[in-house]
Amino acid sequence: MAVESRDSISLKPAELDEFSQFVQTVGLPLKDAQLDTAVEQFPLVTICTFEGEIHGFLFGSLERVGGTPCILWGPGAVRKSRNARASLDSLVGELYRRAAISFPDEDVMVAARIAQPAAYSLLSVLDDVCPRPKYAPNGEERAWGKRLARRFGCDARYDDKIFKVKAGKVIEPVFDTRHVKLGGKTVADLMGNLDPTKGEAMIVCGWATTEHLAGGLQPSR
Repeated sequence: MAVESRDSISLKPAELDEFSQFVQTVGLPLKDAQLDTAVEQFPLVTICTFEGEIHGFLFGSLERVGGTPCILWGPGAVRKSRNARASLDSLVGELYRRAAISFPDEDVMVAARIAQPAAYSLLSVLDDVCPRPKYAPNGEERAWGKRLARRFGCDARYDDKIFKVKAGKVIEPVFDTRHVKLGGKTVADLMGNLDPTKGEAMIVCGWATTEHLAGGLQPSR
């Protein structure tokens, strides 16, 4: 298995067509225009391949939101296979590696739009994940949720009390992890039954400390 990260703008039309076919197969039928928008909104793309085939991709961004260094997970998906979990870890790990270089002396916020428990469980290595079970977000955390919703372009349908994006007329371009079995009943209960094809999603964020980011933030098993 190989993983690479590159500038999104370097993607050729044929590669974007391959991404489009890939997400259709996965079950997240994003429109071509949404993938074009992802290229504009997220300057990095991480691609995982195995024996010459794409097994996963993830658009991302290392940027400052309100002055705070952030890793933003954009649209992405992983293929259903025995390598699905390894693909998932590789995609996220590559963005962590890049962030450790870009923000060597700072704690970093990690944020994403997700719809499945596996993606939420990837954030278990972070501190102060929000939302989380049996926890009422404070005003500052809710303000962060709103700020991230604006950055992701879904603020018109965002409910800051539950960190969820309500159904709309478009497919929500989440990081789709439906083919990875990860996360238990507690996470499933927190997220509920979200359908990104109806525009539903959850915005989740947490903090990666300088020390943990430098150590590679190994995902939980």
